[in-house]
Amino acid sequence: MKNKERGKKSGWFAVIFAVINILAIVAVYRRETVYIDYSLSGHAQEIKRKTEDVMENYKHSFQLFTQMLSREIENNPDPDDIWDYLKKIDPVMLGIEGDTFDGLYMYYKDRYLYSWDTPYSQYEDTGYIATERPWYKDAVAGNGDIVFTPPYMSYANHYILSTISQLQPDGETVFAYDIKMGDIQNLVSTLQAYGDEEMIIFDYQGTIVGSTNDKYLGGSLSASTEDSAKSLSEAKAALDNAGDITEDEKSKLEDQVKSADAFHTFRKNIDEGLSDLMEDEGKAGTLKIGNKSYYGFLLLGDEYSFLITVPFFTMLKATVQIWLLPLLVLELLLIYILSRIGKWQRNRELQAAYVELGQTQKRLEIALSAAQKAAAIDDLTGMMNFKSFRKGVADILEEMEPDETGILIMIDGDHFKLVNDKFGHTVGDEVIKLSAQMIIGRIRTIDLASRLHGDEFAIFVSNTDDYSVAQTIMKDINSTLAKEAARRKMPSITMSAGAVIAKHGDIYANLAKAADAAMYKAKETHNGGFASVDDL
Repeated sequence: MKNKERGKKSGWFAVIFAVINILAIVAVYRRETVYIDYSLSGHAQEIKRKTEDVMENYKHSFQLFTQMLSREIENNPDPDDIWDYLKKIDPVMLGIEGDTFDGLYMYYKDRYLYSWDTPYSQYEDTGYIATERPWYKDAVAGNGDIVFTPPYMSYANHYILSTISQLQPDGETVFAYDIKMGDIQNLVSTLQAYGDEEMIIFDYQGTIVGSTNDKYLGGSLSASTEDSAKSLSEAKAALDNAGDITEDEKSKLEDQVKSADAFHTFRKNIDEGLSDLMEDEGKAGTLKIGNKSYYGFLLLGDEYSFLITVPFFTMLKATVQIWLLPLLVLELLLIYILSRIGKWQRNRELQAAYVELGQTQKRLEIALSAAQKAAAIDDLTGMMNFKSFRKGVADILEEMEPDETGILIMIDGDHFKLVNDKFGHTVGDEVIKLSAQMIIGRIRTIDLASRLHGDEFAIFVSNTDDYSVAQTIMKDINSTLAKEAARRKMPSITMSAGAVIAKHGDIYANLAKAADAAMYKAKETHNGGFASVDDL
C-alpha cells in the first residue's frame, strides 16, 4: 500500500513538473514573439525612414533642376534656345548629381526636347508621342506635384531606372529626368541587422527597387509565380534567339536569364509565406522559404513597402537572453523543490532522485559555464574581452617568478574611421573580425590576446623581454592582414602598437598606461608603426 502511495505521489510530481515546464515554455515563447515583433518592426521603420530620406534627396535634386530650367525659359523662352541649352546641361547635372543622373527631357510649346545626342528623326520614325508617354501622363495626373514613374530594371546597364517629372504652372509644360536608383541599393547594403538577413524594398506596383540579393532587382512581388515563370521563359528565348550578337550583348542577356531564374525560384518558394504576411501585415510571423524556416516582417507603405526575412535559428540566437535565462531560473527552482520533496522519501527513492538531480545539475553547470564563458568573450571577434584580458594578465603577473618577464602590447587600428565612413559599419565589423583573426594566428597558446573595444586590441607575450619579438609579431600581423584583405577584396587597415616589459609585481593599469603612451608615439606615422617605452 505504501509503495502504491509513493508511486502515485511520484506520478503527481512528474505531472506537475511537466505542466510547469510547458506553461513556462508557452510564456517564454509569447514573450520572445513580442520581442521579435518589436525588433523587426523597429528595423523595418528604420529602413522606411532612410528610404524616404533617399527619395526626398531625389526630389530635392529635381527641384534644383526645375529652378535652373525655369530661369532659363524665363530668360530665353524660344524652344530652339532651350534645345541648345539642354544639349549643354548634361555635364552640369552630372557634376551636381553624379551617377544618379541619367539624362533629362521636357515637353515645351508642343515640342519634345531632350539633352542627349540621339537624332530627333529616330523618335519620329518610331511614332514617339511625348504626351502619351508615362512620364508625361503621370506628371499631368500629379497636377504640379513631383512624381516618380514606375521603376524598371535596365539589364543593359545593370541598374534600376525611374523618371521624375512635374507639370509646370502653365498646365502644359512638363520637366523630367531619368535617375538611377542606386542609392536605394547602397542603403540596403548598410542596413542588415541580422546574419543571412534578406531585405527587399518594392514600390506600390510590386517592383523590387532594392534587395540584399541584386538578382531580384526589377522582379515584381505582385506578379504570380506563373508570371515569373513566363518572364524566365521569355528571357531564355531572347538569349536562344539572339543570333549573331557581341559578347557584351550576350553577357547582358545571360545576366537577365540568371536574374529571372533567381527571382522565379524566390517567388515560388515564398509564395505561401508572402500571402500569410500580407494577411497579417505589420506583425512578425514565421514562414517557409523552400525547406528553411524564417521569421518575416512586412511593412506596407503608400509608395514603397519593405519585406524582411531572417533565418529562424539566427533570430533565436539574437534573442537568447529572452528565453535561455528564464528557463535556467525555472529549472533551478524546480530542482530545489524536487530536492526538498526527495527528503520525504525512503533512502532508495532518495538515491534515485539524487542521480536524476545530479544529471540535471550537470546540464545546468554546462549551460552556466557556457554563459560565463560568453561573458568573458568579445561578441564580434570571439577574443577575450577587456575584463577577462585584464584579469588574465593580472593573474600571470602574480604567478610570475622573480626572474620571469613578458611584454604587454597595446594595438590600435590606423584610419579605421575612414573605413566606417566610406563603407559603413557592416564592412567595418568585417575588418575588425579579420584583424582579430590575424592577431590570434600570430601568437602562441601561452600568450593572451584581446579586443579591448572598437579597433583597439592587446597582446600579452609570455617569457620574453625582447622588444624585437613584439615588433616581429606586429610586422607579421600587418603583413598577413594586408594580404588576406586583398584576397577577400575588402578594405585593409594597418595596426600601430606600443610595448612595455612586464615582470612580477607590476600592476596592469600602470603597464597599460605605459604601453598606450608608446602606442601613441607609434601612431604618429599612421602606418603600422611600432614603439616601446624605451623610445619615449
